[in-house]
Amino acid sequence: MIEKKVLISSGEEKNLHGVFYFAKEESTIEKPPILIMCHGFTGDKSEWGRFPETAKALNKEGYDALIFDFSGSGENKREPITLTKQANDLENVYSWVKNQGYLKIAVLGLSFGGLTSIKAKLPGIVTYVLWAPPLLLHSTSDQVDWFKDIDKGPVEIPSSGEGDPIIIDMNFVMDVANFRIRPALKKHIFPTLVIQGTADEQVPLELNKKAFSMMPQDDNHKFVEVQGATHDFEEKHLQEFIEETVSWLKKYF
Repeated sequence: MIEKKVLISSGEEKNLHGVFYFAKEESTIEKPPILIMCHGFTGDKSEWGRFPETAKALNKEGYDALIFDFSGSGENKREPITLTKQANDLENVYSWVKNQGYLKIAVLGLSFGGLTSIKAKLPGIVTYVLWAPPLLLHSTSDQVDWFKDIDKGPVEIPSSGEGDPIIIDMNFVMDVANFRIRPALKKHIFPTLVIQGTADEQVPLELNKKAFSMMPQDDNHKFVEVQGATHDFEEKHLQEFIEETVSWLKKYF
Protein backbone atom coordinates (compact mmCIF):
# COMPACT_ATOMS: atom_id res chain seq x y z
CA MET A 1 0.00 0.00 0.00
CA ILE A 2 1.37 3.40 -1.04
CA GLU A 3 0.01 6.59 0.55
CA LYS A 4 0.14 10.03 -1.02
CA LYS A 5 -1.31 13.24 0.38
CA VAL A 6 -3.13 15.40 -2.17
CA LEU A 7 -4.96 18.71 -2.45
CA ILE A 8 -8.11 18.61 -4.56
CA SER A 9 -9.63 21.78 -6.01
CA SER A 10 -13.27 22.33 -5.04
CA GLY A 11 -14.42 25.70 -6.29
CA GLU A 12 -12.59 29.00 -6.48
CA GLU A 13 -9.51 29.24 -4.27
CA LYS A 14 -10.52 26.21 -2.21
CA ASN A 15 -8.62 22.93 -1.85
CA LEU A 16 -9.69 19.81 0.01
CA HIS A 17 -7.16 17.69 1.86
CA GLY A 18 -7.08 14.08 0.79
CA VAL A 19 -5.00 10.90 0.84
CA PHE A 20 -4.57 8.47 -2.05
CA TYR A 21 -3.96 4.79 -1.33
CA PHE A 22 -2.39 3.09 -4.32
CA ALA A 23 -2.39 -0.68 -4.74
CA LYS A 24 0.79 -0.37 -6.85
CA GLU A 25 3.14 2.34 -8.03
CA GLU A 26 1.29 5.20 -9.74
CA SER A 27 0.71 4.56 -13.41
CA THR A 28 -0.21 7.07 -16.08
CA ILE A 29 -1.03 4.32 -18.57
CA GLU A 30 -3.81 2.18 -17.11
CA LYS A 31 -5.56 2.98 -13.84
CA PRO A 32 -7.19 0.29 -11.67
CA PRO A 33 -10.71 0.74 -10.27
CA ILE A 34 -10.94 3.22 -7.41
CA LEU A 35 -13.24 3.84 -4.44
CA ILE A 36 -13.83 7.39 -3.18
CA MET A 37 -14.78 7.41 0.53
CA CYS A 38 -16.94 10.15 2.08
CA HIS A 39 -16.83 10.73 5.84
CA GLY A 40 -19.75 11.44 8.16
CA PHE A 41 -21.03 14.51 10.00
CA THR A 42 -18.42 15.85 12.47
CA GLY A 43 -16.01 13.23 11.07
CA ASP A 44 -12.92 13.45 8.90
CA LYS A 45 -11.20 11.48 6.16
CA SER A 46 -9.79 8.90 8.58
CA GLU A 47 -13.03 8.12 10.45
CA TRP A 48 -11.06 6.79 13.43
CA GLY A 49 -9.02 4.55 11.17
CA ARG A 50 -11.98 2.88 9.52
CA PHE A 51 -11.30 4.35 6.08
CA PRO A 52 -7.55 3.60 6.00
CA GLU A 53 -8.40 0.03 7.09
CA THR A 54 -10.88 -0.20 4.23
CA ALA A 55 -8.31 1.22 1.81
CA LYS A 56 -5.84 -1.47 2.92
CA ALA A 57 -8.37 -4.20 2.09
CA LEU A 58 -9.09 -2.61 -1.29
CA ASN A 59 -5.40 -2.36 -2.14
CA LYS A 60 -5.04 -6.10 -1.51
CA GLU A 61 -7.62 -6.64 -4.24
CA GLY A 62 -5.72 -4.38 -6.63
CA TYR A 63 -8.02 -1.37 -6.24
CA ASP A 64 -6.99 2.20 -5.41
CA ALA A 65 -8.77 4.32 -2.81
CA LEU A 66 -9.15 8.01 -2.00
CA ILE A 67 -10.23 9.61 1.27
CA PHE A 68 -10.77 13.36 1.72
CA ASP A 69 -12.13 16.01 4.08
CA PHE A 70 -15.29 17.88 3.12
CA SER A 71 -15.31 21.68 3.27
CA GLY A 72 -15.30 22.85 6.88
CA SER A 73 -14.12 19.47 8.22
CA GLY A 74 -10.88 17.65 8.99
CA GLU A 75 -7.77 19.54 7.90
CA ASN A 76 -9.77 22.06 5.90
CA LYS A 77 -10.47 25.64 6.98
CA ARG A 78 -13.59 25.94 9.09
CA GLU A 79 -16.72 27.26 7.39
CA PRO A 80 -20.42 26.42 7.84
CA ILE A 81 -21.27 22.94 6.58
CA THR A 82 -24.27 22.22 4.36
CA LEU A 83 -25.48 19.15 2.46
CA THR A 84 -25.36 21.02 -0.85
CA LYS A 85 -21.81 22.22 -0.22
CA GLN A 86 -20.70 18.66 0.52
CA ALA A 87 -22.45 17.36 -2.61
CA ASN A 88 -20.59 19.99 -4.65
CA ASP A 89 -17.33 18.90 -3.01
CA LEU A 90 -17.97 15.28 -3.94
CA GLU A 91 -18.84 16.23 -7.52
CA ASN A 92 -15.56 18.14 -7.79
CA VAL A 93 -13.58 15.27 -6.23
CA TYR A 94 -15.25 12.84 -8.63
CA SER A 95 -14.35 15.02 -11.63
CA TRP A 96 -10.79 15.37 -10.34
CA VAL A 97 -10.43 11.59 -10.02
CA LYS A 98 -11.73 11.11 -13.57
CA ASN A 99 -9.18 13.65 -14.77
CA GLN A 100 -6.47 11.47 -13.20
CA GLY A 101 -7.39 8.82 -15.76
CA TYR A 102 -9.64 6.55 -13.69
CA LEU A 103 -12.46 4.91 -15.63
CA LYS A 104 -14.09 2.66 -13.02
CA ILE A 105 -15.06 4.76 -10.00
CA ALA A 106 -17.26 3.84 -7.05
CA VAL A 107 -18.23 5.90 -4.02
CA LEU A 108 -18.66 4.93 -0.37
CA GLY A 109 -20.58 7.23 1.97
CA LEU A 110 -20.57 6.79 5.74
CA SER A 111 -23.55 8.24 7.62
CA PHE A 112 -24.04 11.86 6.42
CA GLY A 113 -21.52 11.08 3.70
CA GLY A 114 -24.05 8.54 2.42
CA LEU A 115 -26.80 11.15 2.17
CA THR A 116 -24.28 13.43 0.45
CA SER A 117 -23.52 10.68 -2.07
CA ILE A 118 -27.19 10.34 -2.98
CA LYS A 119 -27.56 14.10 -3.51
CA ALA A 120 -24.40 14.51 -5.60
CA LYS A 121 -24.56 14.14 -9.38
CA LEU A 122 -21.97 11.55 -10.36
CA PRO A 123 -22.50 10.59 -14.02
CA GLY A 124 -20.85 7.35 -14.96
CA ILE A 125 -20.39 6.09 -11.39
CA VAL A 126 -20.02 2.31 -11.23
CA THR A 127 -21.72 1.70 -7.88
CA TYR A 128 -22.59 3.21 -4.51
CA VAL A 129 -21.87 1.74 -1.08
CA LEU A 130 -23.70 3.38 1.82
CA TRP A 131 -22.70 2.67 5.41
CA ALA A 132 -25.48 3.54 7.89
CA PRO A 133 -26.78 6.49 5.85
CA PRO A 134 -29.43 8.76 7.49
CA LEU A 135 -31.69 8.69 4.44
CA LEU A 136 -34.89 9.60 6.29
CA LEU A 137 -35.07 12.45 8.78
CA HIS A 138 -34.61 11.37 12.38
CA SER A 139 -33.49 13.36 15.42
CA THR A 140 -31.36 11.99 18.27
CA SER A 141 -30.96 13.63 21.66
CA ASP A 142 -27.53 14.92 20.59
CA GLN A 143 -28.99 16.56 17.50
CA VAL A 144 -31.78 18.20 19.47
CA ASP A 145 -29.13 19.71 21.73
CA TRP A 146 -27.07 20.89 18.75
CA PHE A 147 -30.00 22.60 17.05
CA LYS A 148 -31.75 24.22 20.02
CA ASP A 149 -29.95 27.58 19.64
CA ILE A 150 -29.21 27.46 15.94
CA ASP A 151 -31.77 30.16 15.13
CA LYS A 152 -29.60 32.59 17.09
CA GLY A 153 -26.57 32.10 14.87
CA PRO A 154 -23.81 29.64 13.95
CA VAL A 155 -23.25 26.71 16.32
CA GLU A 156 -19.95 24.93 16.95
CA ILE A 157 -20.08 21.14 17.33
CA PRO A 158 -17.10 19.12 18.56
CA SER A 159 -15.36 17.18 15.82
CA SER A 160 -15.21 13.43 16.27
CA GLY A 161 -11.59 13.61 15.12
CA GLU A 162 -8.71 15.72 16.37
CA GLY A 163 -9.59 18.94 14.56
CA ASP A 164 -11.40 22.09 15.63
CA PRO A 165 -15.19 22.04 16.10
CA ILE A 166 -17.25 22.13 12.92
CA ILE A 167 -19.73 24.92 12.26
CA ILE A 168 -23.39 24.73 11.25
CA ASP A 169 -26.07 27.39 10.98
CA MET A 170 -29.72 27.54 9.96
CA ASN A 171 -28.73 26.93 6.34
CA PHE A 172 -27.66 23.41 7.32
CA VAL A 173 -31.10 22.61 8.73
CA MET A 174 -33.00 24.13 5.82
CA ASP A 175 -30.77 22.49 3.23
CA VAL A 176 -31.32 18.99 4.63
CA ALA A 177 -35.06 19.61 5.04
CA ASN A 178 -35.40 20.84 1.46
CA PHE A 179 -33.66 17.83 -0.08
CA ARG A 180 -36.42 15.65 -1.57
CA ILE A 181 -34.96 12.33 -0.59
CA ARG A 182 -37.92 10.10 -1.47
CA PRO A 183 -38.01 11.05 -5.18
CA ALA A 184 -34.21 10.78 -5.23
CA LEU A 185 -34.35 7.22 -3.86
CA LYS A 186 -37.03 6.17 -6.36
CA LYS A 187 -34.86 7.43 -9.22
CA HIS A 188 -31.68 5.88 -7.84
CA ILE A 189 -31.19 3.20 -10.49
CA PHE A 190 -27.42 2.87 -9.93
CA PRO A 191 -26.17 -0.33 -8.29
CA THR A 192 -26.24 0.33 -4.54
CA LEU A 193 -25.26 -1.59 -1.42
CA VAL A 194 -26.62 -0.36 1.92
CA ILE A 195 -24.98 -1.78 5.06
CA GLN A 196 -26.65 -1.11 8.41
CA GLY A 197 -25.97 -2.17 11.98
CA THR A 198 -28.90 -3.66 13.88
CA ALA A 199 -27.93 -1.87 17.14
CA ASP A 200 -27.49 1.57 15.53
CA GLU A 201 -29.40 4.11 17.65
CA GLN A 202 -28.43 7.14 15.57
CA VAL A 203 -29.74 5.67 12.32
CA PRO A 204 -32.43 3.12 13.22
CA LEU A 205 -32.48 -0.09 11.20
CA GLU A 206 -36.20 0.10 10.43
CA LEU A 207 -35.89 3.62 9.00
CA ASN A 208 -33.19 2.55 6.59
CA LYS A 209 -35.10 -0.56 5.60
CA LYS A 210 -38.00 1.74 4.75
CA ALA A 211 -35.71 4.03 2.78
CA PHE A 212 -34.20 1.07 0.93
CA SER A 213 -37.69 -0.13 -0.04
CA MET A 214 -38.10 3.12 -1.98
CA MET A 215 -35.16 2.24 -4.24
CA PRO A 216 -35.59 -0.04 -7.25
CA GLN A 217 -35.93 -3.60 -5.99
CA ASP A 218 -33.62 -5.60 -8.21
CA ASP A 219 -30.36 -7.56 -8.14
CA ASN A 220 -28.35 -4.33 -8.33
CA HIS A 221 -29.66 -3.09 -4.98
CA LYS A 222 -28.83 -4.92 -1.76
CA PHE A 223 -29.44 -4.31 1.94
CA VAL A 224 -27.16 -5.98 4.48
CA GLU A 225 -27.74 -6.08 8.25
CA VAL A 226 -24.72 -6.39 10.53
CA GLN A 227 -25.89 -7.99 13.74
CA GLY A 228 -25.05 -6.02 16.88
CA ALA A 229 -23.24 -3.18 15.09
CA THR A 230 -23.79 0.35 16.43
CA HIS A 231 -23.27 3.59 14.52
CA ASP A 232 -19.67 3.69 15.78
CA PHE A 233 -18.91 0.16 14.64
CA GLU A 234 -15.36 -1.15 14.94
CA GLU A 235 -13.28 -4.32 15.17
CA LYS A 236 -15.27 -7.39 14.07
CA HIS A 237 -18.21 -5.28 12.93
CA LEU A 238 -15.91 -3.06 10.88
CA GLN A 239 -14.47 -6.16 9.25
CA GLU A 240 -17.98 -7.26 8.30
CA PHE A 241 -18.69 -3.85 6.73
CA ILE A 242 -15.40 -4.07 4.82
CA GLU A 243 -15.90 -7.66 3.68
CA GLU A 244 -19.40 -6.93 2.40
CA THR A 245 -18.08 -3.84 0.61
CA VAL A 246 -15.20 -5.65 -1.09
CA SER A 247 -17.47 -8.51 -2.14
CA TRP A 248 -19.93 -6.04 -3.67
CA LEU A 249 -17.26 -4.06 -5.50
CA LYS A 250 -15.87 -7.23 -7.07
CA LYS A 251 -19.20 -7.60 -8.90
CA TYR A 252 -18.86 -4.21 -10.58
CA PHE A 253 -15.10 -3.66 -10.79
